[in-house]
Amino acid sequence: MNESEHEPAGQAGRSEVGRLKQQLRACLGDGTLASARDQGRAQFSPSLSYGRHFGPPTPAAKPAAVMLLLEPRENGWCIPLTRRPNHLPDHPGQISFPGGRLEGNETYQQAAEREFGEELGVRPFPGEVIGRLQPLYVYNSNYFVWPFVAVCDHAQDYTPFSPEVEQLIHLPLRCLIDRRYSVQASFSRGLVTWKALTIQFEQAQIWGATAIMLGEFAAIARRMDLFAEAL
Repeated sequence: MNESEHEPAGQAGRSEVGRLKQQLRACLGDGTLASARDQGRAQFSPSLSYGRHFGPPTPAAKPAAVMLLLEPRENGWCIPLTRRPNHLPDHPGQISFPGGRLEGNETYQQAAEREFGEELGVRPFPGEVIGRLQPLYVYNSNYFVWPFVAVCDHAQDYTPFSPEVEQLIHLPLRCLIDRRYSVQASFSRGLVTWKALTIQFEQAQIWGATAIMLGEFAAIARRMDLFAEAL
């Protein structure tokens, strides 16, 4: 019997958490994965974006940061995501990472940790930041976003901030690694229509900037021995 079998649901054994952190650090710093990571991002780029997510931000772009936290739950390692309420001015109704704009003199990482706590009601930040993904220019709302990757060794008890979080979604990591959860979908707004590759989980449809970041992380996770069984 391995160590993780002694742990209650929602908590990972020390050896598994240690392996996860070690492999994540190695993959995030592995330059040979650059092409795979770029391809993971590009495949989720909506048809009408014309690569603008990957271009340089405008001089007036607002600096922001988000947090991709891995935590163990009953159905394996999961990533908490939020569905934004329809009344918000930016990306209403869409699914996103906890995160937001920098305040004062804080760093990108400090902003990601603070926003995570404010949106999900956990302080101090419960995870260990391992590294970050590539930055993304969210051109329609003019944000330049750095995504950070962190690991927590046990599931958190969240109290989402309802004015900013309509629904909390625990996305299983297997939905990123297994390509059967990636589905092409059509969208429309007024007279404009477009297509995008999405990540489907239960009633959640994840697309746009969030899916692009998840696509990059999926390319990393597929190279990790710890998640080989999900392939």
